Amino acid sequence: MERTREPRAWPWVAVALVFVVLSPVASMLTRDSTGRTSLAWVAVQALATAAAFLIPQVRQIRSEQRQAKAEEREFDTRVEVELAFNDALEPVVRLLGELAQETDHVQRERRRAQMVPLVLTTTAQLTGQDRVRACWFALDPGPPERLQPQESLGRAGPVTTVFSRGTPSGDAALDLVTTNGQLVVEDLTADASDLWRLDDREVSRSLVVVAVAVGNVAHGMVTLDALEADGFDDDDVALVRLMAGLLGAAMSIR
Repeated sequence: MERTREPRAWPWVAVALVFVVLSPVASMLTRDSTGRTSLAWVAVQALATAAAFLIPQVRQIRSEQRQAKAEEREFDTRVEVELAFNDALEPVVRLLGELAQETDHVQRERRRAQMVPLVLTTTAQLTGQDRVRACWFALDPGPPERLQPQESLGRAGPVTTVFSRGTPSGDAALDLVTTNGQLVVEDLTADASDLWRLDDREVSRSLVVVAVAVGNVAHGMVTLDALEADGFDDDDVALVRLMAGLLGAAMSIR
């Protein structure tokens, strides 16, 4: 949200102080004057008194007006974000509805396959982060049980890691998926980088992992990685969970 810059208070205080001091000075000079001079000092005293009272009131009103404008801009921004979010989700929800109503097996599988790139693209776009990458790892029961990278969208660069049961990274990923869990790694160079390396280039710094599961049936996991450390917030994690849930629903329709 755009911040409203608050004007410095000291010029207002200085001007108000001048009028506060001028009012009693004018009162004293009025007693020592006669004729038009006395009337002039009376007018100055009245104006100084009024100004000393009105300046803080005007400043308060202007401050309230700025606050109201800032709140209006924040509301407009939220509306724009919600509209963009709804626009981005509409194709995913529509395709999910078509998948649920499809009776032909071949067409159903075709629509199910379309869900993966659509979910990944939407996830990467809605984070608002630069050069993120969303990936889909499908669960292969094996043996050995493993999570295989099938598609990635967003930042260029293939995902090459296969998480296989019996390895430290494979056990960590498969345990997360089978328990319908999630994981946020703020800095891969410091926290469990060997367990969650997605490719051989080691350029990712932050990572979100969310299981794709419905009930006790696991289908795989969605990951979202970025080039900077601490690249994702709670809203990004909630977004990935939502998209993983929609993908899980698509995978469960038979």
